[in-house]
Amino acid sequence: PIGVLNMSDESGVDAKLLAVPHTKLSKLYDHVNEISDLPELLIKQIQHYFENYKALEPGKWVKVEAWEDAAAACEEILASRKRFLN
Repeated sequence: PIGVLNMSDESGVDAKLLAVPHTKLSKLYDHVNEISDLPELLIKQIQHYFENYKALEPGKWVKVEAWEDAAAACEEILASRKRFLN
């Protein structure tokens, strides 16, 4: 993962992990190791999508909080695994 978008919705905390394809699949993202390596416009487009993707569903809402880096994304994966195993 290169980052995580922390957000919440009607069901609670809802972190979205952002990853890019491995170099064996595509060399297009070889230089991307962190969310900050992506163009600002692309980051804004991704965030805009998540701010609006539930807009047509009655009773559903989304609150985007903040982007975090690859280390935070890895921590989220480990925390999710721990929650699953407990």
